[in-house]
Amino acid sequence: MHDATSPSPRLRLAVAPGVSSSQLSALLARQRAEEPGVTLAIFEVAGDVLLEGLLEGRYDVGMSLQGYSDPALKTQLLWTETMAVAMPTRFHLFDEAKLAIADLRDYPVYRWQAEACPLLDERLASLMPVDQENLQRVTSFEMMALWVAAGYGVGVSTRSRIERAHEWGITVRPLAGGPYEIATYLQRPHAHANSTSERFERRALQVTGAGVT
Repeated sequence: MHDATSPSPRLRLAVAPGVSSSQLSALLARQRAEEPGVTLAIFEVAGDVLLEGLLEGRYDVGMSLQGYSDPALKTQLLWTETMAVAMPTRFHLFDEAKLAIADLRDYPVYRWQAEACPLLDERLASLMPVDQENLQRVTSFEMMALWVAAGYGVGVSTRSRIERAHEWGITVRPLAGGPYEIATYLQRPHAHANSTSERFERRALQVTGAGVT
C-alpha cells in the first residue's frame, strides 16, 4: 500500500509522433487498470526532444519510431506496422489486388512525415517524376486522409490507420515489394531506472504478445 505521507508514484511517458494509437491505447488502459495509484504524465514530443529528455532524466519512458542505439538507453522493440496505400472509396483507380510503388507514379502521393519508412520513401522519391510535385508531405494522418478522400491523390500510411479511417471515405490496398514497415520502440534510461517504468515496460510487452501474460 502506498504511504500517504510520501509523494504519489509518477510515470513520465514521452510519445513521439507516429506511434500507433490502437496498441498505445490498449497499453495505457492496462496501466490505468493495474496501477491506478500511479500518476501518468504523457508528453507529446518530437524524436530529438524525446531522446534528449530521456538522457537528461525529464522522462522515465519514451515511445517512438526510432530505435536509438545510445548505450545509456535500454531500447525494446514493441510492434511493427505494415505500410499500405490509401485510396478514395468513390474512385476506381487500380484493378490489381496489390500495388507496386511504380503504380503510383502518375498520381499525387500524400505522406505523413512522422511515419518515416526509409526504404519506402527512397523508392517513392526515385520513381516520382522530377519535373512534377507528385510527392506531397502532410503534417498529420488526418490531413492525408482528407486529401485522399476528396480525390486529390493517394496516400501511403500504416495499414491499421487506413482501415480504421474507412468511414472517412478511404480504403486500403496492400503494397507489393518491401517489406515496407515501421517499428515502435520503447526506451528507458539506464541511469534513471525505477520499478514503475520497469512494470510499464512489462505491460507493453504483454500488450504486444512478446511478454509473459
